[in-house]
Amino acid sequence: MTTAQIRHGIVAGIDGSEGALEAAAWAASAAMHFDEPLRLIHVLPKHPTSDDEIDTDNHPRGERLLDAAEQAVRDGKRDLPVERSVEHGPPSQALVELSKSARMMVLGPTATSEMRSVYVGSDVVRVSNRAKCPVVVWRGIHGHEITSDRPVVVGVDGSELSDMAVAHAFEFAAFFGAPLVAVHTWTEHSTLGAWYSEERRFTDWQPHKQQESALLAESLAGWREKYPDVAVTHCVERGKPTRVLLEYSVDAQLMAVGSHGRNPFTASIIGSTSQSLIHHARCPVLICRKD
Repeated sequence: MTTAQIRHGIVAGIDGSEGALEAAAWAASAAMHFDEPLRLIHVLPKHPTSDDEIDTDNHPRGERLLDAAEQAVRDGKRDLPVERSVEHGPPSQALVELSKSARMMVLGPTATSEMRSVYVGSDVVRVSNRAKCPVVVWRGIHGHEITSDRPVVVGVDGSELSDMAVAHAFEFAAFFGAPLVAVHTWTEHSTLGAWYSEERRFTDWQPHKQQESALLAESLAGWREKYPDVAVTHCVERGKPTRVLLEYSVDAQLMAVGSHGRNPFTASIIGSTSQSLIHHARCPVLICRKD
């Protein structure tokens, strides 16, 4: 007998923006692949009492936004089960609460720049950092339909969080019928532990690359056995993770990375690959955290 909660449904946050509609359309395509219902959620920061929350025809604004979103996501997906609701409270808190029972959450792109998120904050960043389920932040130029001709890309560094990203990336690739590209990066600084030294001029980097390739292979081994039908490409690149992964995002349909859930200020000081990707990637970004 197990007490583990069964996660159900793909939640898409609707806030009236074009980006949120695009995210919901992608979420609908994902829901069809996963055979899950789509849950459209609009969050009001308080109970509707003011005129700006009611349309001229006395129709609540939240319901109107959900009507538009449902109409958009049902295009060509008449059999997709769609649930919808209007929640109340601070948006990030309400979405984090919903994430406790969701299989996945999909959000539109953050409306703030990476630097502005540090000082002002962003609901997308807050939810990505605190959600109890994987969060996909919509970004991209390829359209909304999930296809089998573009890869799922996963960033691999050998950590526990990276292992979670690998697990989800294999699952997504299997459901999408898509290939998987596993990317591991390394730098001279991480290898030699110094910004500059004479040693670098005479270092043979081939053994280091072989060592990093072995780490990548070890991180994928068990998952390749579990998902034998997923075609996997190993990529070991010399360079900083953010720069390398941004390059791979151009041709990807989804990029999966682990996240420590750092707040934006801490991330700006010590660096956060996941937060840079949700501001700059060219494809949707799947953020995986430890519950």
